[in-house]
Amino acid sequence: MKNIHIGITGPIYTPSLKAVIKNYNDNWPKGLGGVPVNQLIESLVIKGYRVSVFSNSPDVDEGKEFVHHQDNLSIYIGPSRSRVKYQVLDFYKIERNYITESLKRAKPDIIHAHWQYQWAWAALDSGIPTLITCHDSPLHVLKSNPDTFRLFRFLIALIVLKKAKYLTTVSPYCAEGIKLLTNKHISIIPNYESNFVYSLYATRSISSDRNIRIAMINNGFTKRKNVEVGIQAFEIFLNKYPNSQLHLFGIDHGINEKAYHWCKAKNIDTCNIHFHGNLEFDSLMKTLSTMHVLLHTSTEESFGMVIVEAMAMGIPVVAGKESGGPAWILNNGGGILTDINNKTKVYQSLIEIVQKDTYILNSKSARKSALERYCEDKVVNMYITEYETLLKFMYN
Repeated sequence: MKNIHIGITGPIYTPSLKAVIKNYNDNWPKGLGGVPVNQLIESLVIKGYRVSVFSNSPDVDEGKEFVHHQDNLSIYIGPSRSRVKYQVLDFYKIERNYITESLKRAKPDIIHAHWQYQWAWAALDSGIPTLITCHDSPLHVLKSNPDTFRLFRFLIALIVLKKAKYLTTVSPYCAEGIKLLTNKHISIIPNYESNFVYSLYATRSISSDRNIRIAMINNGFTKRKNVEVGIQAFEIFLNKYPNSQLHLFGIDHGINEKAYHWCKAKNIDTCNIHFHGNLEFDSLMKTLSTMHVLLHTSTEESFGMVIVEAMAMGIPVVAGKESGGPAWILNNGGGILTDINNKTKVYQSLIEIVQKDTYILNSKSARKSALERYCEDKVVNMYITEYETLLKFMYN
């Protein structure tokens, strides 16, 4: 099995792959993100598999490419147009064509495609046997954010799921959404956290001065992310714990960005609110490790990587009881599920989670659940089993 050549298609972030890249250069194309994809690539390379990665980046001009080869890792990055409108109107034709052509050149034995959109479509068009991991439910996403962009993405997903043969997804909630669009078998394999994240664990307690640090991590200040309710709940929380702090991370959550301007427009006192904005993953994780509680008010999510990141560090979580993936992740303990559309309910859950005995119990159960369900070796081995199954179908 170690002789297999595995192709990976999906969004990547090259600085997150420095641990397995020889002679990395900061001038390389950065990519489009994709934490679960980055982690899987790193794990497979470290385990000794031959991996070729196929992705896109706005740092690469149309008609150009970036290619890197070393022992058991190759990286192919093509263009990603900066205007999303042009991408979706032709169903990512330029982005897909580059990946399909690169796959045909590299000829991996199998492909593991991430997200059932352009990366999976490009992989299927190569004719190489493809396992597709659905990281979200297109129908749920469209219902939560009904706009033209997500409508086109939904249409792409319909095309991909009709073509697909081998599917996995990251949670039962996501599987339910995918099953509305296909009757094909879907294996459930959750995302996982790297050993680096687990290494940031520390025995946790609430400080005697009640200087409680609450983190919210979201990319986008949107209706679906529902950060406003978290901020309003924190306002009430300050009445009981005036030394507490709310730390906001992610796209749209920096100084003079959307979350900041919303607070100012609502005349919210921001003296105890810290707007960090978008940080690189390692920096974000190290900062998260200094927090006491993760507050996650997203109304809908297929999984919730940040919840597992917090749990791996022993940080209790407050999340939505009807939010999909987050509710499933916390079903073995590690936090409190609440009505995240009600600021009073969120406030009450924050008060409950910081009580000494409740806090210690949830901190321990968060860590235990993360180790048992979302550790690197367990999840990567589940994917390797899927690869082996796919190969058996190919040769039988």
